[in-house]
Amino acid sequence: MHVCFLFHREYPQHYSTAMNEYTTKLVDAGVDVTVIAGRTDPETPRRGTVDGVAVRRIDTDVSTSVSIEPTRFAYRGLRVLDEVCDEREVDVLHMLGFPNLGAVLRPVPWLDSPPVTVMDVRGTAVRNELFDAISRIGLRIQRRLVDHTVVLHRRVAENVFGDTDGLSILPLGADLDRFTPGTCPERRAEWGFDDDHLVVGYTGSIHSPRRLPRLVEAFAAVHETHPHVRLAIVGDGNDRERIAETADSLGVADAVALPGAVPFSEVPDCLRAFDVGFSYIPDRPQYRDQPPLKTVEFLAAGLPVLATDTPGNREFVTDGENGRLVRDDVDAYEHALRSFVEADDDRARLADAARESVRQYDYGRIVEDELLPIYERLVSSHH
Repeated sequence: MHVCFLFHREYPQHYSTAMNEYTTKLVDAGVDVTVIAGRTDPETPRRGTVDGVAVRRIDTDVSTSVSIEPTRFAYRGLRVLDEVCDEREVDVLHMLGFPNLGAVLRPVPWLDSPPVTVMDVRGTAVRNELFDAISRIGLRIQRRLVDHTVVLHRRVAENVFGDTDGLSILPLGADLDRFTPGTCPERRAEWGFDDDHLVVGYTGSIHSPRRLPRLVEAFAAVHETHPHVRLAIVGDGNDRERIAETADSLGVADAVALPGAVPFSEVPDCLRAFDVGFSYIPDRPQYRDQPPLKTVEFLAAGLPVLATDTPGNREFVTDGENGRLVRDDVDAYEHALRSFVEADDDRARLADAARESVRQYDYGRIVEDELLPIYERLVSSHH
């Protein structure tokens, strides 16, 4: 079987790792995989092989979906797909759902494409409620134009489509071979932290809709009485400067590290430099139902987790068993973090249960037991 992935992102990606994991785990299972992705760095080769995955890159700007660029990229990507199909048969096109590829919702009839097209829905647009509503409409239209739709979670499917009939639920996961418990003093040193510090960590987007200055506010109140506590926010986005200004205004700039985005291969080391994973998610419609990647990765790495009490986080965190669930409120975050900092035994107990609690979400199992059978069934039905 030969599967081609098309998405308006770079490959490999920093944080949205499902596409990294699906592709490499499929290769491990003996599937031929081609990826058509974006290219933003002129030093990155346009063609190559990454972990057994054949990669074709197209120059583009992946910084925003609010432009004509995703549509331009998608059409150019379909032309590359036409070339790939000429070189050798492709069985499945796996494309990210609207608005990732702009107005292109399916292959166009005048270019060669595989017999099966699968749309992958990770959630709706999160910029604001208007974009959320527009993306729902686009996804509902796109669902009618493709052969099959896979969705991240049942609640996401119900939220977007109203039901789960005819859909496949393909859960978010983590590579348990990559995300393992341990320590990384070198990374802590890079951030200006040492072994005596208790490091609370966050990974992911730091764009303004995430409202991360609120996390800094809660941390600053705890740091005032527990000066050994540190905060690391690993990621990048348009709110990075405001987060730094908030830390400075609250007098905790020296206790907050903002190292920016790191390559995907370095994320596990960042987690090993944490003592606590803070899966902070604004409890807003565009975030509420989507299971957060950071949460399952924190747990896979054996970290005790503080998590916003959202349906998405409750998919992974059982309060008091492998983490703590906290309402989305600065005072609540402060209280929970303070309690966590003061309870060494409780943190250790939760950490002991963390990794085993997400064993079923290992990407190797997801690909072998869930994704590959979907492809096989669809391809078989077209023969």
